[in-house]
Amino acid sequence: MNLQTDSICRLYFKYLVPSLFSGLVMSIYSLVDMIVVGQHEGAAGTAALACVSPLWAFFCCLSTLFGNGGAVLFSRAKGEGQEKESRAAFTVSFLLLCGVTAVVWFTMAVFDESLLRLFGADDALMPLALRYMKWLKLGIPLWPVGYFLGIFIRNDGSPVLVGVATVCGGVLNVFGDIFLTFTCDMGIEGAAVATVAGQGMVFLIQLLHLFSKKNTISFTRVTAFWKRGMEIASVGISSFLCSVGMGFVVVLFNNQIMRYYGGNELAIYGVAGNLFTLVQTFSYGIGNAAQPIVAENVGAGKPDRVLRTRNLGCCVAVGIGLGVMVIALLFPIQIVQLYMRASMEIQNAAPGILRRYFTCLLFLPFNIYATYYLQAVQRVIESLTVSLLHSFLLGAVFVYLFPAVWGGTSIWYVMFFVELITAIAAVIIFIKRDIRQAEVLGGVTDETNRDCHMQL
Repeated sequence: MNLQTDSICRLYFKYLVPSLFSGLVMSIYSLVDMIVVGQHEGAAGTAALACVSPLWAFFCCLSTLFGNGGAVLFSRAKGEGQEKESRAAFTVSFLLLCGVTAVVWFTMAVFDESLLRLFGADDALMPLALRYMKWLKLGIPLWPVGYFLGIFIRNDGSPVLVGVATVCGGVLNVFGDIFLTFTCDMGIEGAAVATVAGQGMVFLIQLLHLFSKKNTISFTRVTAFWKRGMEIASVGISSFLCSVGMGFVVVLFNNQIMRYYGGNELAIYGVAGNLFTLVQTFSYGIGNAAQPIVAENVGAGKPDRVLRTRNLGCCVAVGIGLGVMVIALLFPIQIVQLYMRASMEIQNAAPGILRRYFTCLLFLPFNIYATYYLQAVQRVIESLTVSLLHSFLLGAVFVYLFPAVWGGTSIWYVMFFVELITAIAAVIIFIKRDIRQAEVLGGVTDETNRDCHMQL
């Protein structure tokens, strides 16, 4: 598999399928947990897990900050033939991840109840949320380190192994959830144990790549550690903000829903937010499939292959967004019933709420993909712009503005307008880049100079 010469379409789809599975692993644990716990504990269990869900976003954000940032530099260095630089990118990003993970682990172990209250848990939901957190805290490093390794292993030419690890971990989690929650009657705690065990299996299977002949990932002695670390963080910051923003917006929504509505609506939002997270992590897969191809061809100076990869990824993102939105709009009641034993009040309220909220799914995959593509070509400002609009700025303003101006019902339209405006901004950025690159390439005949200008 040669990223610089093989067919773009064949390469992309060879990376896409396992990348979608590895994206799924970021949410499959919370997804399955929410379904099983909702069936066992009812709406209270679903609402309790909605208060825990920002933690998944934070686990993910640590891996994307250092994993995506380091992996882009890793692949670009390989494209330039600089093996020592590729090893240095892995070494620095891994050490930074471990340091930050240790701090997060300590914070969550000591301040778990305070964090859950911040995320929207009240006195009624706190006991269930704490029972889940008790087991989750034992395996915290498995998520950021596991996601991180998956990103590097995929960029090192083993996307299938990452997909296999994801499937195995997911199967263990599903069967473990059912067995421990229902058969052993452990309830929400059984779901937490199965979640930790599933991610542990993913982590162990991914380690097999490090002992294979294909492996080029290794540690090396590095100089200018903090300078390299800043470069890694600058590349990874946009995907980091996407992940942090997901948890940030969930916290704001949780608190606003409890202000304008109550526990039933929070449980419905738990379903909506969980499906949103699932689609977002699928979208990470669309971006992750393109990143190694784009980054290595940037390093090799092949702008035509970079552009073709971008366009193919955009088509896939739009297609997935459209398909998921249509399914979600057609079957809102069935989706709710999948997640919980719904009361009549919830069944009556859910269709209207979910149909308003799920319109945002049309644009979500494209916005995530745009962030990842701009990150892969190291256009930090443009990538940050899309990421900030999508994850922080618009959501933080609209979630307070809409209900204050148009009433509580308008809160369910917030994410549609967030994603729509972000998509328009991303399209404008792409068009401007295409025009700028066409002008540069049209005025440059020397091959070397043209390659130097390919990122304009």
